[in-house]
Amino acid sequence: MTQGKIKKKHQVLTGENLTAAQRRTYIIVIGLLTTLLPFTIDLVLPAFPSIGQDFNAPNSAVQFTFTGVTIGFAIGQLVAGPLADAIGRRRPMLILTALHLTGSLLCIVTPSIDMFFFSRLLQGIGGAGAAVLMGAIVRDLYTGAPMLKMMARVSLISGLAPILAPLIGSQLVTLLPWRGLFVFLACYGAMVWFFTYRYLIETLHRDNRRSTGVKLVLVRFKAVLGDRIYVGILIFSVLQIVALFGYLNTVSFLYQGTYGLTPATFGLVFSANSVMLYLGTQLGAKLSKRFAAQWILIVNASLFALAGYGLIFAGLAAAPLFVVEALVMLMLFNFGSTTTLTGALTLAQHPNEAGTAASLIGVLNFTFTSLLSGFYPLLGTGSSFGVGCLIAGCLSLGVLALFFVMKPKTVPALQH
Repeated sequence: MTQGKIKKKHQVLTGENLTAAQRRTYIIVIGLLTTLLPFTIDLVLPAFPSIGQDFNAPNSAVQFTFTGVTIGFAIGQLVAGPLADAIGRRRPMLILTALHLTGSLLCIVTPSIDMFFFSRLLQGIGGAGAAVLMGAIVRDLYTGAPMLKMMARVSLISGLAPILAPLIGSQLVTLLPWRGLFVFLACYGAMVWFFTYRYLIETLHRDNRRSTGVKLVLVRFKAVLGDRIYVGILIFSVLQIVALFGYLNTVSFLYQGTYGLTPATFGLVFSANSVMLYLGTQLGAKLSKRFAAQWILIVNASLFALAGYGLIFAGLAAAPLFVVEALVMLMLFNFGSTTTLTGALTLAQHPNEAGTAASLIGVLNFTFTSLLSGFYPLLGTGSSFGVGCLIAGCLSLGVLALFFVMKPKTVPALQH
């Protein structure tokens, strides 16, 4: 990867002047940055029961620490997007990844569930940088279909994290106390920070930067919110992430409690689920070469909703685990595809406010999941009925938002 440092850090790259070696380097570095979120979330899921036992805390309290991550993501993205549009992508990324590392170190030594919540909050704020700035960096380098292709290539790396994280987490939980998970996260975070510092070159030219004044930041938010297509995608994105986090909040207790899986077996099953998400991200990018991205998005969203209705009936019928698993895989496959497509469609609409556009979606996604944190435990963990209702309801509304707010016939085609 030494060729990734061909240019000095003060120089600005574009897709046209990237060498093949630099392109590969950027795919690896941006891919590693995007793995911070799934590692922060998925690595810890197998340890939820152990954390509750160690702190003598109920399941609802452990689930609430998950909310600490989502609140952190909302805060981090609210700051990261406008800041990155004003001073560039590189410096905010370094600051936020360092903050994520700090949160991981605090999780290792936390003495109480309250301090654990705060530490997870810091992880969330730090991890927000990659979530926002990955899309902005890719948008700086490419437009249209090449941008979608680059995002798909990045997801080849980032898609491995949801697969590997639960496997690593479940194995570490069987070998070490749950705090060992955060030793791993701290080491991983330090590695990501180093690669970011060494190889990430600024992609936002000074002439394209925006002022950080509060009024001008509000003007940029107003610009993206004044776009009906963006708002339709925003509504859908919020609804699908609320549904996904309902699944993430309940799956560990459902599979280990109701279906009796061990942490190690749960890790294997969760990783298999994540493979479907990974495949979905790749399929969405490939199909967009032949069909309009907005129509692929609607088909995937409809299948996502269908999986939710299936989980409702599976819960009512006390269906065996393999039935629930098939429906979860269908859900995650389509979530992977919709995530790739919503990112590309959003950034294509607002090239000059890429950071702001990406951060606003991230802020609202994690704000709503945080506000609903008290609701998630009410879904229950005894069957898939509750989480199925949430998924079916959210995705049905999301499809309506795509039809009647985004209006697919009016969406410009991605440039090839």
